[in-house]
Amino acid sequence: MRRIKLTTKGLSTVLGVLLIILVVLICLGIYSKQQTEPTALTMVEDNALRTGPNAAYPEIFKVEKGESFKILKREKKWFFVSNDDKKGWIAGWHTDLDIKRDFVQSEQPLKGKTIIIDPGHGGEDQGASSKKGTKEKEITLRTSLMLRDKLKDEGATVVMTRTTDEYVKLGDRKGKADAFISIHADALDGSAPHGLTVYYHKESQKMLADTLHLAIKKKAMLSDRGVRQENYQVIRQTKQPAVLLELGYISNPTDENLMNDEIYRQITTTSIVDGLKNYFTY
Repeated sequence: MRRIKLTTKGLSTVLGVLLIILVVLICLGIYSKQQTEPTALTMVEDNALRTGPNAAYPEIFKVEKGESFKILKREKKWFFVSNDDKKGWIAGWHTDLDIKRDFVQSEQPLKGKTIIIDPGHGGEDQGASSKKGTKEKEITLRTSLMLRDKLKDEGATVVMTRTTDEYVKLGDRKGKADAFISIHADALDGSAPHGLTVYYHKESQKMLADTLHLAIKKKAMLSDRGVRQENYQVIRQTKQPAVLLELGYISNPTDENLMNDEIYRQITTTSIVDGLKNYFTY
């Protein structure tokens, strides 16, 4: 058999050809991927654009069958789109894209779910207090017990970190569940600050925070201080989706009156249940 001697120059040529082939294949792969990503869509049914990539977000624009949009961004099955008049998020299954509709659970999305409710403070730790004598530990417990009963009616298993006026260490306010909710009421030296604030720590908790924030804001009469990321131990130490809800300011007379009103607590707890339903449905 005749042996072929490969010179250094020949080897360099071969390697150069192989490198060119590799670059071409990579470019073709990138081009192919870009070609498969849609850049526009058309509505196949009437629907609405929303403020975020989830059905729990508020509707901002009604859209009709036949309307077309440019795709600006994609998050799973949701698309951030725009045209000359409208901009927002739409689920892909309402469009001409081949997107399979998300599975929607039964009419009891909380059935079988375990929810931990943490009434803030307790015992010798009274939390915030007002000039009129309202104590945070009492407000949080009354609200949490009402929320527990509503969640049980929806088929959820509820674990309470406390059910009486007792002190529970922060390190013990945790457990295994599908969601963790810590109930609080804020306070400052001045009486001006007021409103609802929803806190989360980990990015994986933000969707729950956003969903509950939207639900509470929709029904409650509190002003809105938004969703904020904070390093609170009670949500930092929790592996599951967790939020800390500041349901108003005890130091503000209007918020204090609302939190002491049983009808208003009914509204607030119902909105939290609604938010949890949305979270576990979509």
